[in-house]
Amino acid sequence: MHTKEQLLDMHARHAEWQNKIKFYRGELEKLNKQLDEVVMNKPPQEQMAEIEHFQNQFTVQAEVLDIMRHDFKQHENAIEALQQDNNGKDESLQDKHKSHEDRLAQFEKIFKELREEFNGFLQKDLA
Repeated sequence: MHTKEQLLDMHARHAEWQNKIKFYRGELEKLNKQLDEVVMNKPPQEQMAEIEHFQNQFTVQAEVLDIMRHDFKQHENAIEALQQDNNGKDESLQDKHKSHEDRLAQFEKIFKELREEFNGFLQKDLA
C-alpha cells in the first residue's frame, strides 16, 4: 500500500518530468533552427551526410519525447486513481516510477551527447 505522501511525491516528480520534457522539446526546436540556418547557407556537399544525420537524430529524439510524455501521463493517471482509492494497492507502481525516472535520465544523457556533437559540428565544419 502506498502512503499519501508517497503518491504526492510521485505526482510532484511527474510534474517535474513533464517540465523537463517541455524544456527538451524547446531545445530541439532551437537545434533544428540552427540546422535550418546551416542548410540555407548552402553547405558543401560533403557536409550533407552529417546534416542529414542531425536531422534524423533530432526527429528521433522528438519522437522519444512524445512517447515518454504519453507514458508518463498514463503512469500519472494510475497514481491519481490510487489517490482516489483510499485502500489503493499497486505493487508495480513504484517499479514503473523508477523505470520512467531511468528513461528520462538516459534520454538526458543521450541528448547532452547529441547537443555536444552538434555544437562540435557547427564549430568545426562551419567556422
